[in-house]
Amino acid sequence: MNGGSGAVSSPVPARRTLREVLSFLAVGGVGFVIEAVILTSLTQYAAWSPWQARIPSFLTAVLVTWALNRRHTFPDRGLQRRSTEALFYTAIQGGGALINLGIFGVCLAMVPQFAQVPVIPLAIGAVGGFIFNYVLSSKWLYSRFRLGHGG
Repeated sequence: MNGGSGAVSSPVPARRTLREVLSFLAVGGVGFVIEAVILTSLTQYAAWSPWQARIPSFLTAVLVTWALNRRHTFPDRGLQRRSTEALFYTAIQGGGALINLGIFGVCLAMVPQFAQVPVIPLAIGAVGGFIFNYVLSSKWLYSRFRLGHGG
């Protein structure tokens, strides 16, 4: 009985949302590991600054997470043209990266020793970017079912 409200909640959308959040989180974890390895390698072995190393580490992580999220998190949703979807996904991730970089910068400014272990402020910043990225990805980019297979 629905108490006369006329609305009956369905557990199916809630289950799908939980599955998507967990999948997005797992894919983000893969992206984090990729970014952390590249960031750490470039700062420790190539003597790059943490800021310089963020560029290739971020771009690599975005490409990998887009492919994984498209296939596993939102397999039946998104844009028909993959190239357009990749551009929109990168733009969303860029917004999340601004949040992440802001937190990253604050951490480095507050604790200069983090420059020696940049994965710590990277992890702290990742939390801030995750929510932004998931909400925009799920509610905007992947809000519609894909109409066909594009390339």
